[in-house]
Amino acid sequence: MSVLMVNPMVAPQVQQAARALNDAGLLHQLVTTIRYDPKSTWQRAAKALFGIVGYDFDRQLRRRTLTEVPESVVATIPWGELVRLATAKADKSGIAGDFVWERAEKWFCRAAARRVRPPVTAVYSYEYCALPVFTAARSRGMATIYETPAAEPRFVFDCIQREIARYPELGTGFRRYEARHEERRIAWRRAEWASADLVIANSNFTRSTYAAAGLDTSKVRVVPLGAPPAVTPEQAARGGSDPSGPLRFIWAGKFGLMKGGHYLLQAWAKADLGRRAQLDVYGMQGLPESMLVNLPAGVVFHGSVPRAELMEKFAQADALVFPTLSDGFGMVATEAWAQGLPVITTRNAGAADMLRPGENGLLTDAADAGALAETLLWCTDHRPQLKAMRPASRETAAAWQWPDYHRSLVAALAPVIPSSA
Repeated sequence: MSVLMVNPMVAPQVQQAARALNDAGLLHQLVTTIRYDPKSTWQRAAKALFGIVGYDFDRQLRRRTLTEVPESVVATIPWGELVRLATAKADKSGIAGDFVWERAEKWFCRAAARRVRPPVTAVYSYEYCALPVFTAARSRGMATIYETPAAEPRFVFDCIQREIARYPELGTGFRRYEARHEERRIAWRRAEWASADLVIANSNFTRSTYAAAGLDTSKVRVVPLGAPPAVTPEQAARGGSDPSGPLRFIWAGKFGLMKGGHYLLQAWAKADLGRRAQLDVYGMQGLPESMLVNLPAGVVFHGSVPRAELMEKFAQADALVFPTLSDGFGMVATEAWAQGLPVITTRNAGAADMLRPGENGLLTDAADAGALAETLLWCTDHRPQLKAMRPASRETAAAWQWPDYHRSLVAALAPVIPSSA
């Protein structure tokens, strides 16, 4: 078998899936938009051009560095993504960026579909960039594999609309624009699902949202994403804040609607946690400014930091707070566990499959500031018990590494790629 993988991004989980196929001798090619190549003439020219307007394009490129598969198995179709990046930089509202993104995505998919030809015998593509590729593959009798990294799209859309109804200030111009196009986009994703022979989901939560929507989930295989290398047991045990100081909670990632940032601020104020704890927020700000006035005591926004620095902050914190409303997996949880950091999250996080309440973290209810406040207060009142969760947190990551994911993914493909059994 020879698999063509198509994804516009080379995020860590995409590279790991490609590596699983490549190591098993199944990968024909990974088709993407941009991979970092310091020798590329056009990339050097683009960095110089973007630099004129103060855009650090080199940072964008470095985020697309390939580390898991040889360059020889990677093909790039960069031009649509270049236009999207330029538009997104100039567009503060997000509307023009989204408009260009959708068209660039579909252009990329149609271009990638022209590569569906022998010796390819199966295709592996991702949500919203699969339909032209699957159509080409099915016309040639090839197997089609679909990976969905997020919850069912109507579930996500309904979640957003409920929050806007509850908090009208979340109903930005971008959200109104998005709502006008959502039915068409959902129909596109449903067509992708129907065209897939096999679906890869990264959590039971993700699969359950598709089942609730009435889609055929008999073709779904759940393969949890791997964790980064775990620290040593000694390092995990030593981690955490100074017991003589405030308890340190940490947030990592975009502080916005879908991650439950507004509920965390409510919970923090409701429990008056600033008297005995600190919340350090690392990541982009995604809430309206009106929700950030009069921040409660103890909440500190640091902005985005390099990953290595964030891992150090994880090691120094007492618990990760991840009150997501919907997250297909949530790699931030496995990154925290790898540092021995207990995780507080909701049942709407796919990574909750790995959470054992009271052992490596705590579960709370999504979209419930009161329940979250009680959970955070429990942590401040039971500091030794929280500290005692660090060894099990570290072991959670150590027990499911990327090589485990590789083996599980290749085994999951056996129904449509018999040679991978």
